[in-house]
Amino acid sequence: MTGRIDWQQLLSESLALELSPTQELPTRAEEPAAAGARKASVLIAVVDNVEPFIWFTQRSTALRHHPGQISFPGGSKEPSDASDAAAALREAWEEVGLDPDAVQILGRLPSHATVTGFVISPFVGWVSGDATVAADRQEVARLFPVPLSYAMNVEHYHARTIHRNGRDYTIYAIDFEGDHIWGATAGMLLGLAQRVALARGLRFALPQPQAE
Repeated sequence: MTGRIDWQQLLSESLALELSPTQELPTRAEEPAAAGARKASVLIAVVDNVEPFIWFTQRSTALRHHPGQISFPGGSKEPSDASDAAAALREAWEEVGLDPDAVQILGRLPSHATVTGFVISPFVGWVSGDATVAADRQEVARLFPVPLSYAMNVEHYHARTIHRNGRDYTIYAIDFEGDHIWGATAGMLLGLAQRVALARGLRFALPQPQAE
């Protein structure tokens, strides 16, 4: 692929890829969904811009789950949500004031189970460039952008191994301008970067973990 990247088309093509079991990231099935696991959805909100970017939130320290961590807009699925995608759009509206009508869902990534008892459905949305956002201070301490091209560069990721509950887990992370994005958020983002690399015909290699 040469010249200016049509990111909207590239993301759509990437999400449509069918990967073999050997291509899937280890984090896909690393933690089987336990009985009673809570369903959640997140929105990887990519804003249409000369240089497209992704919105990230830093969660309020007052929240019960993952206080202070960096994440995508999202949360638990509610009985009133018509679908997993609807849950992601509702949460983005509640947390950052993103109008669902300004978002085109391009596709979804495989579900991501966490060690904290959630099964997350990640959706990639293409957001109108004139859409406005504003953090709900009860849930979101800060809202900040990361360039899409930076997040889709697999060389920017690193990994480490942690031991928890008698098992070893690979944790991925990516840093940008002093912000440390890690855990499930980085794992899902790396999964998208993997697909983008494959769609572009580029070589993809997982970062090698270092023991904690």
